[in-house]
Amino acid sequence: MIEPIDILSFILVILIGILAGIERTSRADKEGSTKGAGVRTFAIASIVGFFLSSIVKDGHLNLIIVIGIFSFLFLLIALLRVFEGEPGMTTSLTLLVVFLVGMIIGLGFPLRGLLIALITLGLTSSKKVLHRFAHILSDEELSSALRFLAVGVILIPIAYTIGPVNPLVGPGRVFDPFKGLTMVLFVSSISFTSYLVIKFFGADKGMKISAFVGGLVSSAAATASLSERCKKYPELKGTSAVGILITNSSMFIKDFIIIFTVGGIVLATKFTLPIGILLVSTVFLSLYLMRLKKEKGIFKSVELELDTPFALKPAVKFALIFSLIWSSTYILKNQFGGLGVYIVSIGGLISTTSVSASIASMYASGEVTSTTAVSTVLLSFGLSFLSKIFIARTYSSSLAKRITIPMGITTALTMIMAALLS
Repeated sequence: MIEPIDILSFILVILIGILAGIERTSRADKEGSTKGAGVRTFAIASIVGFFLSSIVKDGHLNLIIVIGIFSFLFLLIALLRVFEGEPGMTTSLTLLVVFLVGMIIGLGFPLRGLLIALITLGLTSSKKVLHRFAHILSDEELSSALRFLAVGVILIPIAYTIGPVNPLVGPGRVFDPFKGLTMVLFVSSISFTSYLVIKFFGADKGMKISAFVGGLVSSAAATASLSERCKKYPELKGTSAVGILITNSSMFIKDFIIIFTVGGIVLATKFTLPIGILLVSTVFLSLYLMRLKKEKGIFKSVELELDTPFALKPAVKFALIFSLIWSSTYILKNQFGGLGVYIVSIGGLISTTSVSASIASMYASGEVTSTTAVSTVLLSFGLSFLSKIFIARTYSSSLAKRITIPMGITTALTMIMAALLS
């Protein structure tokens, strides 16, 4: 008997095939290339996959054989296009994916099939954007990213299969190597995405955008870059001061994303109000500094100099700091109770992201309460602001004076909220 869900799945399969066909046909027309497969071909491929799934539902061997045969046929189409002078394989591979999506949906996994289809269509329709990203990265940046990913691909599966080493180290223990490595990859991915945004749009597209995105990469590095720029061009003191405040406001957003991802929605909810207050206060202080600065019309942008975060050196640095803070939190908690955890906030002088990730992980494992977690992270924010004043002072004392009051106000806010919430 045909169920309503079967009819809906069939309609979904046809729509996916038609959309994929329209996208590839439109691309071929724009580029003036030979159309390897049209709308009807894609729709038929998805339908064939859908109906073949009913044959192979109870036989894994049959499924493998069917997929193997059709994969060979689609690759054969790609080879024929190469011989005809059309080197691209995207259309043939998309046709294969559409066929497999039809099978996946037919096997009873519509959401998975739809997700794969959406990702595939997103990739096939983003050719120019993806090619531009490929060209804006230098050979060294690409090599660093590949080395980083290679190490991650090797280490993460190994860490996943490692059993308990001792009562403290192992899956579900205080220090989980798999969670730790996953955290490094996750944080590096956020930073690298922000880095790509700067490279894609250019660091000279405006101080506010560059400073904000630079803070997502590394607030300390962005602060140092802005301070160095002020040292070279003292007349840009006001601009650099505003940029430093904007950079540190994006730090809140990055850390909140990490807290939400690692600690869950309950912990993230506890952070919503204090981080919201800090963001609003930072925006008002930035507007205040913008009114104070006197170099209107002198500058058009402030270019940030940042290193790629998708490399082994920054990843290892973060992993070491993260591990140190994580282990210190456990030791101090057992020695001094909840009060000892607050000492870990000193890590904010180096990296608030490491503190946020470590504390959120400890909360997720039940080692610290939400109240302790919020207070500790807020204290790390305050210490981070103080460290930015010292960073600015190493380059320009006049810049440090300009940001001392607004940064001091924000530091005081974090300390007051930490005290009230503890």
